Amino acid sequence: MHSLLSFKDRGKWGDSRWRGNCSGHVIRELVDHFCPSLFVDVCEGSGTSRDVCKELGVEYVGLDLHRGQDFTRDFVLKFLPRPADMAFSHPPYGAMIDYGSVGKWENPDQKEADLSRCDSVEQFLEFSQTMLQNQRLATRPGGHYATLIGDLRKKGEFHSFQADYIKLMPKDELVSVVIKAQHNCVSDRRSYRGSFVPIMHEYLLIWKRSEKTMLAITFDKIAELELQKEWSWRNLVRMALIAKGGKANLQELYALIERMSESKARREQNSHWQAKVRQTLQRHFSRIDRGQWALAA
Repeated sequence: MHSLLSFKDRGKWGDSRWRGNCSGHVIRELVDHFCPSLFVDVCEGSGTSRDVCKELGVEYVGLDLHRGQDFTRDFVLKFLPRPADMAFSHPPYGAMIDYGSVGKWENPDQKEADLSRCDSVEQFLEFSQTMLQNQRLATRPGGHYATLIGDLRKKGEFHSFQADYIKLMPKDELVSVVIKAQHNCVSDRRSYRGSFVPIMHEYLLIWKRSEKTMLAITFDKIAELELQKEWSWRNLVRMALIAKGGKANLQELYALIERMSESKARREQNSHWQAKVRQTLQRHFSRIDRGQWALAA
């Protein structure tokens, strides 16, 4: 396997009529490279992974919402004879394709768990994290879990879900980001004007499960968020100082940061922002005189 995959056709596996179907060549690449003895697909769809694993003689378990398995409510591991060597997913890319008409959901729980019918991007990402964590816990330590995910452009907004997925999971378990070229898409038959950039690829994200517990991962994620907050404040103050030529007094910085913050309501939500600016200056920048600050030497 290489970091760039391109297949002119999706192959003979699964049902080609199932729109958005994963290419069987991707599954074959994963099996050939990682040699799993047990492969699980938590979004089986039309059975592409099942067909590939059968052909290659690999033990397989396939799950899907349209057959009653819900990774937002069901523990994937309970469906397996043992922890998997490879747990794979190819979820809907948000509301890009509505799979509800395929599943014909018989109860509200199934409809609610359908990632193609999420009410918002935030809900999609919350369910996606549940999916990925469920895959991880269904994988043996030292085994791999992976997902194939694309970007979404809808109503003038662009969402690169792969960036979100990487943030959601343990960064020390990520082993590869593979770019997969897309062919024979509906968008291929359209012509675009101006600066529009069509999406022509997907991302295959691969992690290797460690022994780390879910609680430890949660603590790590909280620490990462705190560090990102610290960086954000530091760079806000740094850019204000840069805009003032490298040095400024405190009142000048307050005024400039107010102008840089377009939303008065947002500032009012954080009424202590000036105190945070002072704290950031004291920690990371140089005081050159009373009330005067400069970029650190």
